[in-house]
Amino acid sequence: MEQIELRAEPRSVSGRQVKHLRAAGWVPGILYGSQIEALPIQLQSKALQKVLAKAGGNTLIKLYVGDREPILALAREVQRHTLQHHIMHVDFQQVVMTEKISAEVPLRLVGEAPAVKELGGILVHGIDRVEVQCLPADLPAAIEVDLSGLKRYHDAITIADIQCPAGVTILTSPEVVVVHIEAPRLAEEVVVEEAAPTEAEPELVRKRPEKEEEVEE
Repeated sequence: MEQIELRAEPRSVSGRQVKHLRAAGWVPGILYGSQIEALPIQLQSKALQKVLAKAGGNTLIKLYVGDREPILALAREVQRHTLQHHIMHVDFQQVVMTEKISAEVPLRLVGEAPAVKELGGILVHGIDRVEVQCLPADLPAAIEVDLSGLKRYHDAITIADIQCPAGVTILTSPEVVVVHIEAPRLAEEVVVEEAAPTEAEPELVRKRPEKEEEVEE
């Protein structure tokens, strides 16, 4: 599967000191896994944002930390600033190719629903990603959802209907609806009664005083 490279450095500061780290263009993080001790790291903010935008949470990242041998990892929890939305902290989980992992994978809709094309139905989206479990080598970039079976109003595709790639198990509940078809909405006629004219004077937003006092210069 696709891999993306990212460089990091060991981190020696923690607590309140990390604000100086962020001010210098670094993002604090942590690397953990079943075969390594938790390792505090720091990453260049711009490089990290670029990699996470491409990798998401389901693409392996080859992480170089200082002079260590590269470690395969997945980006896990990414904390962002509440208002400014820049990255405040990131967790990376080491990936061992012989151990199963869980990850969120996007759903990709393919084909065309006959109920939409022929009946004018409305395709309503439920969820756009699922949680899966598999070996790292089997982790898909996306899972396809075929819409060609949606032939009538109220037809639906649930998690149970999805054809999973070999070696991949979907952990999301089978009853969850991915998409369904609704009948076209009919325009409702709304009768607006014309208001009877009144002799009432319209209310002024701001009324000038009857007499303004002269202002001495």
